[in-house]
Amino acid sequence: MFEYLDSVVDDLKKREAEDRSREAGFFYIRTANECIKDASKQKVPRDLFHSLIFEKEITFLFADTGVGKSIFAVQIANEISSKQKVLYLDLELSEKQFENRYSQNYDNHYKFNDNLYRIDFQRQFSLPQGVHYDDFFIESIIKLIDKTGAKIIIIDNMTKLISSDTDSAKSAKPLMDKLCDLKFEYGLTLLLLEHTRKTDMSRPVTLNDLQGSKMKSNFADAAFCIGRSSKHKNLRYIKQLKCRSAEIIYDASNVPVYELTKEDSFLKFKFVGYEYEYEHLRYQTEDNDKEQIVSQILELKEQGLSNREIAHKLGISEGTVRYRVKSLANPS
Repeated sequence: MFEYLDSVVDDLKKREAEDRSREAGFFYIRTANECIKDASKQKVPRDLFHSLIFEKEITFLFADTGVGKSIFAVQIANEISSKQKVLYLDLELSEKQFENRYSQNYDNHYKFNDNLYRIDFQRQFSLPQGVHYDDFFIESIIKLIDKTGAKIIIIDNMTKLISSDTDSAKSAKPLMDKLCDLKFEYGLTLLLLEHTRKTDMSRPVTLNDLQGSKMKSNFADAAFCIGRSSKHKNLRYIKQLKCRSAEIIYDASNVPVYELTKEDSFLKFKFVGYEYEYEHLRYQTEDNDKEQIVSQILELKEQGLSNREIAHKLGISEGTVRYRVKSLANPS
């Protein structure tokens, strides 16, 4: 028996020594094959919501004010909570406003799954002296995880967590660093709601429209947006802009379209079908339409995309792209 224990201890010492030999300051050295071998022992990330949100990833959902980010986020939380615990940090609505959305004139309330926790700020709460806001927020998240056992967290919205301009990388990066550390340490799935910095409905939505887009998109494993349709005030569409765990399937040529409606006391996005994004954009004139398309084609060409890739991204024909590119190269 003692020989067996000695053997186990020796193996542990060898592994520790091997680990130390692989360390290089910030970095850890492995061959590509070793990385794949180690990764193969881990679980494949689960698709939590229609290829838009994957387990143990940071996902951004952004849209203009009043489009319905919170409505769709609660709908996402409600669906996921049928199988596992979800924390919904509601930093936007009062209790009464939330009740109104999920009732019929404050009566006949919708019954949520008990796996869904709605979290809000304590009223008249003072930050402990000498404690930084970001640090205390992270400590509070850890306490929520410990008390509930939940590993899926939705934050509505990021603007409420940062007192200064969320479009500034300087002000937003420290909190994003901490959230990213939390993701890895606790195996969290984070859906972060954010505003768009544009209100122009005449052009397609891009990742550049996310507030603080350059910095935040680097942290994000996935990102999608909600667009407002010019066809009807209650129509919305979803567009995928980044996805590391799968192919993007909801691009400009295949956006899911929804109608904003209330059924059985539940305010939600009701699926209508799939369409091209350009069908929902507001083009004031034919000339404006052409200028927008030419501008987008030029921007994507500079990024190195092929005509076919540009056509797929903008939801137009490859022939249109080819014609516009030729016109740009040989202006008459």
